[in-house]
Amino acid sequence: MIKDFEKFIPKITSLDFIQAVDKAVTVMQDERRFGYIVGGKITGGFMELQIPENLVIIGDLHGDFTSFFEILQNIDFEYFLGNPNNKIIFLGDYVDRGTNSIRILYMLCILKYKYPNSVILMRGNHESPAEFPFCSHNLPIDIMNLFGAETGKLIYNKKILPFFKLLLLVTLIKGRLIIVHGGLPVNLSEPMISDFKQIFAASAENYLRDTVMEEILWNDPRENIGNNLYWENSKRGFGKYFGINISKKWLKTCGAKVIVRGHEPCQGFRIDHSGAIMTLFSCKEGYPSYESAYIRISSDKLRNIHNAIDLSQNVVKL
Repeated sequence: MIKDFEKFIPKITSLDFIQAVDKAVTVMQDERRFGYIVGGKITGGFMELQIPENLVIIGDLHGDFTSFFEILQNIDFEYFLGNPNNKIIFLGDYVDRGTNSIRILYMLCILKYKYPNSVILMRGNHESPAEFPFCSHNLPIDIMNLFGAETGKLIYNKKILPFFKLLLLVTLIKGRLIIVHGGLPVNLSEPMISDFKQIFAASAENYLRDTVMEEILWNDPRENIGNNLYWENSKRGFGKYFGINISKKWLKTCGAKVIVRGHEPCQGFRIDHSGAIMTLFSCKEGYPSYESAYIRISSDKLRNIHNAIDLSQNVVKL
């Protein structure tokens, strides 16, 4: 495996990139087909995991390869990922805003095909530009600048967008964590509650512009929702702001203790809804006023958490 990423990655060619994405796509297609990784079951965009031996969770990276590389070094990633019972979960938003989106995508693909049972890649709103277009998606320009206009367009449309559609929407660590990029659907009707696994399991292809997928990728928690409502429309243009009642009901429904999500810059992490939810952010580039962090926790400690305050004892700041 590569020992010096900083020296190696600038030499990336279009062929290197295509081969890495193709290998990762093959792995993820097989996961969907067989519905299995070590310690977990996969149904469409939903993964249910047993408690891992050790767990690392990384929030938004947004092209910040320096923070990404530092985290990999800190966890001794080759040793960590060499154990298929260890898991590293990425919360999405790998691209845009920072200067090294392509390098991050390339390394994520390498890690996924080399350590398929240990690396879990989730989808962020920045990995859904075809379904929910937004103005700050500069990845296509980055790709064309690096590989040329014609090759770049081909790679983006034929390789990257299909890769994005295979990323997971929801990961449930049994009895402990609900893990999403943005938030959880606010429609808590009885049919939705009883069929939550089927709803989360739905593939992105079936939810191209569906409210469920939009809310998973775009929603944000808020402490004060007006007029005693459970939710209100988001100023982002997509998604909703959801209150504590939504968080508590989903935790009860899923039998979990904490919702872990990314999607918002913060001082490495933030706790909302009386400890029901933790926001995790892992990049500094582009966000000089904020801090970056990741979670590292053992199975024993994970079994003993009861809320996000407990979980915060296992947050590592960069």
